[in-house]
Amino acid sequence: MTMFDNTEPRNHLRMLPFAVAAALILFFVGGILYFGRDREIILAIPVSFTDIPQELLIAGDPPVLEVRLRGPSRILKSLKDSQPCHLIDMAAAKPGQLFIKTLPETINVPQRVSVLKVHPASFTISIDKRMEKLVPVEPELNNDPAPGYVVSKVVTTPLAIRLTGPASVLEDITRVRTTPIDLAGLTESAKKKAALNLNHNPYVQSADDSLVEVEIAIKEKIIEEWMNIRVRAKGARYRYEITPGRIKLLLSGPVNTMKKLAQGDGIKVYVDLKGLKPGTCLRPAVIRPPLNTTLVRAEPEVFSVEVFE
Repeated sequence: MTMFDNTEPRNHLRMLPFAVAAALILFFVGGILYFGRDREIILAIPVSFTDIPQELLIAGDPPVLEVRLRGPSRILKSLKDSQPCHLIDMAAAKPGQLFIKTLPETINVPQRVSVLKVHPASFTISIDKRMEKLVPVEPELNNDPAPGYVVSKVVTTPLAIRLTGPASVLEDITRVRTTPIDLAGLTESAKKKAALNLNHNPYVQSADDSLVEVEIAIKEKIIEEWMNIRVRAKGARYRYEITPGRIKLLLSGPVNTMKKLAQGDGIKVYVDLKGLKPGTCLRPAVIRPPLNTTLVRAEPEVFSVEVFE
């Protein structure tokens, strides 16, 4: 009669719970070693909108969400490095104010990561109709040309530009200015490129080229000034006396030229005595101002001339 010893199978069965526990411990320890211990972090996640209808736009900046997360440190670090974004589908959006809730379950995170809290829990954005509008361009000029020079004309190319943006904003815009154009020291006409200054509203953009050409015409400043000039004689054969001996002239011309005339003797005024015999007569003055000036008025226009033997 053969006898069987079943002690060994019973020993294996007794060891099975310990083997399972050991496997679970190894799995848990391995998970900790690979993924790291669980910890909590606050992650800044920006909001982005998708599928916005072409005829609409978002007028306003959405908040950046502060999301408190809990999960393995390695997964949280990887999530932070990936710079996640919270996407909101706007396919069904309509003009007006839209109230949006940011529930924890709407935040997309990897497995093993839990969303504990989201701040703000809700926010409101404004949805407006997209509009295009043609408005004139107005150049913004800074500083003055060189002394004695002025701006005589300013022309932009193009004269007007098409803007696109929220209808509620564009309705109040009647013109668009350029960025400042420096005129300091200019003595001649110039053409300069300038950008459109749209910084006042980031939701308004140019539908055309954002650069315009500005043509600035520079000319010398024209002034009028009285001058007291000595009257001379020409062609005299005898002694003479001219009364009065000076003439007052109102001249118009470039300011720098007028300054030089006031300091020197650049204006010739004379009475022609050629052929005159001794006696008294009236003679007009011959006035020869510089070519780039204009005689506006002369006082007097006729002079008494006495010729002596």
